[in-house]
Amino acid sequence: MGDLKISTLNLTKRYSNSFQLFLMVHSHRVFRGFFIMLLIFHMILLLVPWIEIKIPAWPILKIIFAIGASLWPFPTFDMLSEENLYLRQLLMKTLEISVIMLYTIDLLPKIFIWRQNALWKFVNIVILSQMMFLLPVSIIAYDKVALPSDTMKLRIFSISFCFVIVCEILSIREQKSLRFLQITQRQQEKQRQIKQKIQEFSWCEIVKHDSPDDCWVVIKDKIYDVTQFLQYHPGGNMILDGAGGDCTALWYSYHPSKLIKQDPPQQYLIGKVRDYQQYYSYDDDFYSSIKEEVEELIPRNKWQNDWKLFIKGFLCIIGYLASLYYYINYCTLLSAILLGFFAAQADVNIMHDGNHYAFSSNKTLSFLAGYVLDLTFSTSVVYRRSHNFGHHSCVNHLELDRAFDTTFPYIRLHPLQQRYWYHKYQHLYIWIIYTFVNFTDVFGTFDEMQWFSNFPCRRGYVSKLQVLLQIIVKILWISLTLIYPSIKFSYKVAFGMWFIYNAVHSYNYALYFSVNHWTLEAGVVDNQNINQTNWGKLQIQNSSNFALGSFIWTHLSGGLNYQIEHHLFPQFAHTRLKEIKKTIQQKAQQANIKYFEFPSFLDALISHYQLLKILGSQDKI
Repeated sequence: MGDLKISTLNLTKRYSNSFQLFLMVHSHRVFRGFFIMLLIFHMILLLVPWIEIKIPAWPILKIIFAIGASLWPFPTFDMLSEENLYLRQLLMKTLEISVIMLYTIDLLPKIFIWRQNALWKFVNIVILSQMMFLLPVSIIAYDKVALPSDTMKLRIFSISFCFVIVCEILSIREQKSLRFLQITQRQQEKQRQIKQKIQEFSWCEIVKHDSPDDCWVVIKDKIYDVTQFLQYHPGGNMILDGAGGDCTALWYSYHPSKLIKQDPPQQYLIGKVRDYQQYYSYDDDFYSSIKEEVEELIPRNKWQNDWKLFIKGFLCIIGYLASLYYYINYCTLLSAILLGFFAAQADVNIMHDGNHYAFSSNKTLSFLAGYVLDLTFSTSVVYRRSHNFGHHSCVNHLELDRAFDTTFPYIRLHPLQQRYWYHKYQHLYIWIIYTFVNFTDVFGTFDEMQWFSNFPCRRGYVSKLQVLLQIIVKILWISLTLIYPSIKFSYKVAFGMWFIYNAVHSYNYALYFSVNHWTLEAGVVDNQNINQTNWGKLQIQNSSNFALGSFIWTHLSGGLNYQIEHHLFPQFAHTRLKEIKKTIQQKAQQANIKYFEFPSFLDALISHYQLLKILGSQDKI
């Protein structure tokens, strides 16, 4: 009881008047979900044929309806006068309840708290109340004597109600904006207080604030508390993947050019990072000028939602599910190869765009596209943390790029890494290691979730629900692809096909990424030689493209052959990257920056092989 009093007191303090409190309640996701459910129901109502479909009246239904009728404060009709319940009656009862609930929890509170005079409120309450009391009476009359014209009237009423609900859903967006304005005003007041004394925090303190209830991010050397902004962020919960870490690179790469020229909203500023070390420069106008030209060439609202990508995604999912069914039920060599191939295609064509929020401008659709990686039995949350923050933010940076952590000491990819005697054979055994890439991704999920090395740049929020999801995903993976085939066929057949499927998946996934950054033409950096290099220039210098004129390689690699363009514009659908290639090439040429592309995938693979051979035999290149 004491906790309830404290919660109520805090709510009263936070929302100083009933208007603000109503906006807070009305814009809640549960309230919005209620409206969406009503809309779906009434759309279904329009499609249901008006025939006397009978539903058995079970005893439990009779008890529920009897209790409901005794508690319902409006006139109503008896739904269980016979032994059967008609679908028509159930639909009408739902319609009656939904309309009156809409009146009670939405329209009536609005009239009371809206800033209008008492006469205006009184007139509206009388009119709406009369309408609400007449509705159940009309439905009772309809149930007793229904003419053909009455059926049409009910359908028209349902269409009108759909329109009202759509308007309500749209108005919620406006109310969210008003609520956001209230929060902004409070943050501005908080900012005025903070400006009197800017606090300094160490990284050890910053990384603790990495949850939805307490989310800090670092942009340049400044710390922002974005906890209250999370639900309004256009990119959804992407911020949580970098919560408690350095998000400078993602601030510049994902936001519009007009926004990155400014500082982040100062109402969220709470302090500075003590002894902050900034490796890259963002002040040069090189990257911002590229972004401005690309935004002028293709408006940001057209960067995603490409119909070609949607068709590819649909075909990849169908291919993957069909091959998984084929593998589980037949477990042949062909089924294992197809499963590995389509799993990799789903990853590079759907998952990769989804986790970069490049699949669709709809946050939910991109979020679901990212979770295709979980459908192929890996983990999207780890991928976003290690790839978006641990690779894109610091590509080919020895101390920061996650790729160097996960490959060493088995493979030496940087001149400053220690060279062991066996590295002189790495250009030969690398092809065996690539066979196990998918195994390491899948089995390393929980280790990656607890990974906090190099924390100033990478740390993220992992909920208990995501951990539970991964436990379920891994159990399904082992059960469907190994245990069930072992029982149905034999463990020798199952293990053999299981290995082939994972090997094909690994090769189809790993080789595309390897030839983009680990070649003789792609540059590398480290803490000693970075020297405030422009971040945008590094994305070009440390990446390489391949087979840009090939339709096949563009679609097989999920657009990874346009790696330079992808690193500069990760929010761009990969099926449209070729449209900005010329602009980036011209800008690179004007700035005297090396923009390299291999004529074919084979040429890129040969360069990757040569790099491994040189790094295995020489301390320096």
